[in-house]
Amino acid sequence: MFIRCDVVITPYSALIPLLPVLCLLIIIQLLCSGLIVLLLDELLQKGYGLGSGISLFIATNICETIVWKAFSPATINTGKGTEFEGAVIALFHLLATRTDKVRGLREAFYRQNLPNLMNLMATVGVFLIVIYFQGFRVDLPIKSARYRGQYSSYPIKLFYTSNIPIILQSALVSNIYFISQILSSKFAGNIFVSMIGTWAESGYHKHPVIYLN
Repeated sequence: MFIRCDVVITPYSALIPLLPVLCLLIIIQLLCSGLIVLLLDELLQKGYGLGSGISLFIATNICETIVWKAFSPATINTGKGTEFEGAVIALFHLLATRTDKVRGLREAFYRQNLPNLMNLMATVGVFLIVIYFQGFRVDLPIKSARYRGQYSSYPIKLFYTSNIPIILQSALVSNIYFISQILSSKFAGNIFVSMIGTWAESGYHKHPVIYLN
């Protein structure tokens, strides 16, 4: 049900005027890719790889996104000139092309609608904080009832989070995104709906202007 609505309402809605067969092919593609991921996860859990399959796929996707947003060589016309999508490359480009270096540095840190250095620094900071808290553990002392005077300790991690919070956060944001688009199409202009997200029509589909994230 959610896949069908996603195809009909979100960016895939550009396919509606064409053929319903194309929408069916998209659904089949999503199902096949999901089955392939599950099979690869089973192979990794059986020892043909490193660690858990789903965790490895999530970590790979996150690392790919961070590296691309930081060092992407793609160029985008922002209305004030052509800029690089990557935050680090954009820093050197803005410093080289702007006559006012302070303004160029400010744009590299706080530019809108494109990755900036503040986003990159915040991401690195969150990574360091999570790694720091993941290292917390409590050593529980254990006394042997069979051998007198023999003590040992059992380490207990403070957080057993794994990758479940990332999956829950992604699902929550996707549902808010989906509900916001439906409410915006039915109750456009409502102040409470606008608090969740504001959408603008572009061709056959809508894109978010301001949304809760």
